[in-house]
Amino acid sequence: MKKFLLLSIAISVVFAFSSCKKDKDNPDAVVNFGYVSGKVYTPSGVPIPAASVFVDDHGEIYFARTDKNGYFYLRVPEGERELHVQGGDGSMFRSVYSITVEADEVTELPDNYLKISQAVELAYIPGAYDRIETILIDSMGYTADQLAVSDLDNPTLMASYGAIFLNCGKSGVLDSAKYANMEEYVMNGGNIYASDYAVEYLTGDGYYTVNLNDGGSAHNHHGDVPNNNMRAGCNTPEIGGFIDDATLCTDKEGPSTMVYQAEIVDTLIQAFLGKTHIDIEYDLGAWEVIKDLTTPWEILIQDPTTYGPLAARMNIPTSATVRRQLDQGWVTICHFPPGNPGNVQTITISVNALPAHLAHGDYVGSCLGGAGTIFFTTFHNHVQGNVGPDVYQMLQYFIMNL
Repeated sequence: MKKFLLLSIAISVVFAFSSCKKDKDNPDAVVNFGYVSGKVYTPSGVPIPAASVFVDDHGEIYFARTDKNGYFYLRVPEGERELHVQGGDGSMFRSVYSITVEADEVTELPDNYLKISQAVELAYIPGAYDRIETILIDSMGYTADQLAVSDLDNPTLMASYGAIFLNCGKSGVLDSAKYANMEEYVMNGGNIYASDYAVEYLTGDGYYTVNLNDGGSAHNHHGDVPNNNMRAGCNTPEIGGFIDDATLCTDKEGPSTMVYQAEIVDTLIQAFLGKTHIDIEYDLGAWEVIKDLTTPWEILIQDPTTYGPLAARMNIPTSATVRRQLDQGWVTICHFPPGNPGNVQTITISVNALPAHLAHGDYVGSCLGGAGTIFFTTFHNHVQGNVGPDVYQMLQYFIMNL
């Protein structure tokens, strides 16, 4: 590792300017600080913007995020330290590195040294139009198992995956058992990404749904329900599914078009891309336009003039704990930085470090609340289409932040 004097480094991350502090366990001792810098990558060598980088010093977190090029600069106490690098909240993507930090010096880690590993098993269901797995596997260098729609009948199999990616254009029919299993999956901490027509996994594809107009004795396909059952805002009611129609309703009415200067609402996506607006090409017609979107969904990207929300996230509102983490020796917590409690951070730490965090007010679970997370994008991720570099990088963000 190369080391440079502090004055020779252009500092790109805001940090406290004092170079020492009192040791809280030994008030008479002085703790000196040094600095560590580097870039964070996926296993295949793709830089990761907005990754979390931190050192956990007896429950006190020294924290930074990588910039749009994957670079970070972090101030930490001197000595032998464990450097945590994580994507999202660290529950699915994380690594730990041993480093030595010397007082008033910068430890510059070698390029391609810090890589975020995959901590859980992932899966995807193929689609006729999308192939998110080409980004996840071929580009980023992670692994994922291929499932079929019929595998959603197996809740034990589903529970073995930290996230399931659902591509637009499924092959197979959904039913009430599959919907119930998906609901159980996310309520117990599983995560889902769905694109365009894959919204049917969430809100229903219309098969085997009770017709409310005849006392529940018959079943209708999507689109066969009389007009008096339609919701305001959607031309066709969403039938089936496990997501309440009152929170998400879409119609297949989007034309082939280019949406210019779509607004990036989420600040972490802004940091990830280094911009606040993005152009998105819809090169296939009849894409799912979001007509109604309410809490607990939050808008991530939107077209404020014509099409409204283009990407949204839902954190499942439940008190269920994150599954299997404690048995694996890790736990996701909400950390309140001392002196700056408003800047809460969701991170994943060793269970051995948990008592110190609980002692000063941190708690188990995401700062956002809830169990699993669902991302839905109206735009495609298929590499055979015209996915621009910004959209391609944004899809990497969705993968890393489930």
